[in-house]
Amino acid sequence: MSLARLMLILPLLLCLILFATGVPRMAGWVADSGTLLVVVLGAGGALLLVLAQVFNQGRIGHMALLVLASFALQHYGLPAPGVAYSGPAYWLLFWLALLLPLNIVLIRWLPEYRPWSVGALSWPVLLLVQLVLVWAVPRSPLFVDAYSWVQSWQLQAGGGGLPLPAWMSATLAAGILLTRLPRQPDTVLAMLGVLLLQALAFYFAASAGAPLLAALLSLLLLLVALLIHNHQLAFVDELTGIPGRRALLNDLRHRHGRYTLVMADIDHFKSFNDTHGHDVGDDVLRLVASQLRLVGGGGKAFRYGGEEFTLVFGSDDLKEVTAEVDRLRESIAVYPLVVRNKAGRPADNRSGKQQRGRQPKDKVLHVTMSFGVALRQPGEESEMLMKRADKALYKAKQNGRNRVERAR
Repeated sequence: MSLARLMLILPLLLCLILFATGVPRMAGWVADSGTLLVVVLGAGGALLLVLAQVFNQGRIGHMALLVLASFALQHYGLPAPGVAYSGPAYWLLFWLALLLPLNIVLIRWLPEYRPWSVGALSWPVLLLVQLVLVWAVPRSPLFVDAYSWVQSWQLQAGGGGLPLPAWMSATLAAGILLTRLPRQPDTVLAMLGVLLLQALAFYFAASAGAPLLAALLSLLLLLVALLIHNHQLAFVDELTGIPGRRALLNDLRHRHGRYTLVMADIDHFKSFNDTHGHDVGDDVLRLVASQLRLVGGGGKAFRYGGEEFTLVFGSDDLKEVTAEVDRLRESIAVYPLVVRNKAGRPADNRSGKQQRGRQPKDKVLHVTMSFGVALRQPGEESEMLMKRADKALYKAKQNGRNRVERAR
């Protein structure tokens, strides 16, 4: 499980636990500070919308808007806790519980825009249309037939529970969100968390403060997702999935005492791009990163830039670190990189049978790396340490490449 995924799953579970433990206490909190909590919710939602605009996170902004709209409709459109739902109130709760999960799925698959850009306005307009229809239908002659259908899904006794169509909508939405989860699932997992919290809010709609608590926790979860996403953008290399140069500099800034730094460079990387294309060059970078990620001895891998990588070890045992680096060098050198023959692939099974045995085989390439190892001296700045490691790397290349050299 990736760190980004774990960083969001834990807050998601925490929010669900807080909701379960907080609902019984919300009646007292609402009685004492209900207005203040609503103000906090509105301010938090506005702040999240601004941050989403600044950081180009349209989905986060749309989700915040959906949470605020859902709470406002529940807060001002539903009766006080303990009052049975009927007529327009039941109609509103039914369609809220049915449509909200479907809107979350729609936000998930819409293109990423800034929340208030022209391209992003399609969803708020659609949301407004839904609100107008939900408000207008009970006031039209069609209300009698439509309400009869809604009434057939009457809530359980006492107003608790969700109608079957709402259960089906929430289940379908959760399944769609989890299907083909992206490599960086921060926003999608936050959407799933909001879906679960809002479903619980509808289920406990008769409990005082349940919609307010669900809305507050939903905005908190969306804020966490926004922070995680921007942390990934700032500190994780998108191509290789390992920490990037900014993360390296931040790591070195907080290291003190003696440690070992290794500069590494892919041998003849330009020839891979020139001969096989940039796609193969990207595959080479991913392959190297996947092997460097397995570094032992307490080491940590970073992509410094281009075809250069950096390893940082907390150990000052130069002999032990050099042995681990040499093991990595050898594992990379023997690892086969298969270059698929895409141009010669048959269009269908029949063509494949005719061409079988006559197509050129896929190429198998091998990548090598050179390494320069430097042990930090007392009081030495990280910039000077990196220069010494870089000189050792240059020496490794001069001495034939695919080797490890120590700095003086």
